[in-house]
Amino acid sequence: MNQSQQLDVPVLFLTFNRLETAKQVFEQIRKQKPTQLFLESDGPRFDKPGESDVVHSVRKFLLDSIDWRCQVHTLFRPENLGSGKAVSDAVTWFFDQVEYGIILEDDCLPSDSFFKYARELLLKYKNETSIMQLSGNNPLDISLNGTDSYYFTKVHQCWGWASWRRAWKYFSFDISVDEYKKFTHSRKFKQVFPHIEERRYWKRIFREMINHEIDAWDYQWEFAIAKNMGFCINPCRNLISNIGFTKDALHTTDLTSKSNNALRYEITEINHPEKIILNKEFADRISEEYFNIPIHNLGKYYLHRFYRDFLLHPAKRIVKKFYKKNNFKGKIS
Repeated sequence: MNQSQQLDVPVLFLTFNRLETAKQVFEQIRKQKPTQLFLESDGPRFDKPGESDVVHSVRKFLLDSIDWRCQVHTLFRPENLGSGKAVSDAVTWFFDQVEYGIILEDDCLPSDSFFKYARELLLKYKNETSIMQLSGNNPLDISLNGTDSYYFTKVHQCWGWASWRRAWKYFSFDISVDEYKKFTHSRKFKQVFPHIEERRYWKRIFREMINHEIDAWDYQWEFAIAKNMGFCINPCRNLISNIGFTKDALHTTDLTSKSNNALRYEITEINHPEKIILNKEFADRISEEYFNIPIHNLGKYYLHRFYRDFLLHPAKRIVKKFYKKNNFKGKIS
């Protein structure tokens, strides 16, 4: 696809109340001129004064900025559904109308070549049911072997991604306790997450998910991918920058995170791996470096936990009680 052509892959753009980041992301979409553009906007929260004006300003900007010929579909909600329900319902709405497509949120800034990369892989793996998602974000930002442009993993990245209707049909926002128990006690669960601390981590996450302790959709999506033993694709060089890290953000509040506005690169030529096979090394590294799940050196990890939980913390409590009892005004860190 050269620059004079329009992108022939549908694009879903998810927005809410962030006009400045939405402008930057939409400019990248506008450069591609997709022939089908789907715009979703969650409704304002009525307990947030002035938010209605901001939400409507984002919607007006989007509609006023479409300066190319395309089919435009809108899902502008009158009331707020929250990030979990709003995003997942929008993706379902999207795949009810298209067979495959690209999904971008208003803080996920793609490189120019992300769209070429997504288009090529969507078409290449259109009928490969084992692959359920491709992402533009690489949490490791590494090169695989100097030739391949991407690798296969088991946990999805949702900062700029694409998928197919055939895969999303397995998604369910509400997952029953019985379904959770059946999967987390199955052989499949141990095959997908072979390390004990991985299983402990994802059992906790999935348990919080079904109890609605977290407002999310991406954990439900990971549940669907893992349950079907699906593969996800990550690029070997990062193609997406998350520009939404702020202190008042819903999830991305850690301004010191290495994921905050990470460098993004361009792909000039896409080289495909010879086989569809899980890259276990990189999957383990993502667990350790991105999710902070200990995989290797478990002896050292358990020793550290023992020291922290059974020696250090109790000792601190004893010292604090002593200082409090003796009216010492110092501070124990």
